[in-house]
Amino acid sequence: MRWKPIGILLIILLLAGCTTSRYRRAEKYLKNRQYNNAIRTYLRILEPHMRGEKRYIYYDREAITGIASVYWQMQRYNTAGLILSSVIKKEPNYGQALYYLGMCFEGLANEDDAIRVFRRYPYVPPSDPYRNALIGRLDWNIRRKISREIQLALQNEEFLNLEDLPEKSVAVLYFISLSDDPQWRPLQKGLAEMMITDLSQIEELKVIERIRLNQLMAELRLSASGMIDEKNAPRMGKLLGVRNIVKGSYMVMPDLRMSVDAGIYESERIFLPTTANFEGNLSRLFQIEKELVLRVLDNFGIELTPQQRERILKIPTENMMAFMEYCNGLDALDRGNFESAQEFFLEAVRMDRNFQAAEDWIMPADMWAATHNRNFRRVNYEVAELIKSEKGKIDIIYVPPEKLISTRDRLLWMSAYQNAGFLPGNETRESFQEAELRGADVLPQILGEPPKPPTK
Repeated sequence: MRWKPIGILLIILLLAGCTTSRYRRAEKYLKNRQYNNAIRTYLRILEPHMRGEKRYIYYDREAITGIASVYWQMQRYNTAGLILSSVIKKEPNYGQALYYLGMCFEGLANEDDAIRVFRRYPYVPPSDPYRNALIGRLDWNIRRKISREIQLALQNEEFLNLEDLPEKSVAVLYFISLSDDPQWRPLQKGLAEMMITDLSQIEELKVIERIRLNQLMAELRLSASGMIDEKNAPRMGKLLGVRNIVKGSYMVMPDLRMSVDAGIYESERIFLPTTANFEGNLSRLFQIEKELVLRVLDNFGIELTPQQRERILKIPTENMMAFMEYCNGLDALDRGNFESAQEFFLEAVRMDRNFQAAEDWIMPADMWAATHNRNFRRVNYEVAELIKSEKGKIDIIYVPPEKLISTRDRLLWMSAYQNAGFLPGNETRESFQEAELRGADVLPQILGEPPKPPTK
């Protein structure tokens, strides 16, 4: 009965076409600024009806979010926000609703709430096309806010008072590389970023973003070694708005042994209340960083819940080379070289497909440019156009490295990517042909054509 699967497939395609066309007319009205007609069209999809003495509508998240987008275009941001909040209450990880809610707060000049909404991107599924828009707009808002706050702090530096700063506040400066080999220098930002990410899991602790640190360095024309200088520590703390600073250094030896030295400084007094020195193989870097984070939290007298400890102790990647690519990507971003950063982040994800921190930064240059625009109405238009044209997301195709670094890496690759590209079914194509169509054409080159099965 071959007709059954074909019949089901045709029905699905027809329904998908109907679903798309349901919103197309409303979107056309919206594009032509016929707002009342757009709202009426969306309402027909929701089928308002009376039940008893009450008025009801059917739940359709695309249609309800569409109505909110109409009100957003009409600059009725409060109304749009109320509608979007009802969707997010039901589906808190729906990317389009979160995106428009953040844009509503931008329209109301409520920057802090916009950032708070955009920060929820980690909970949005990677397949959601609005996830990248949330990340890009978050980055834009944070950079603009930080730049303004740093300028204000510099103008009022003489009036900054330590007593006005939160007791449980900390900035993590870039670690200084003491290694002779320059290839390990990018770790200075990667180590700091890991610590900042982990410490930010604790709500009662104010942690300064790496972007703020980087912008202050640029403003003061300081290098990483200049920031860690004890003469600059008090000033850095005040300008960053924290009482405490974590700073340190690391060294990677030729045999890949590693040592990390770090301490917590109170920003107005130069003394070291607690120090930590860790040694081990470079592969233990992530465990070393976790131990250092726990030491910092213990210094603040913060007791972790089991859930907080689990989140903090989560290892972002077990592939050291993938982490190095990620560190290079952060450095390229800080230098304003988005294209180069993308190459590094893509390589990191190719080495470890579960490296979410690196994958979060991967997006088309068009989407990055669209979300980094002062005119937020222009942002909305360009983001919507990119998502409609399906250019808002990059599909990552795994390409194994030319030379596998170790037996362990080879085994990990083999276990993760065996059967790559195989689709079960009644197929006449040979497996390597299938693999090639699925983007794994490198497999025949590495493994060779398998022998033909015996005829008897």
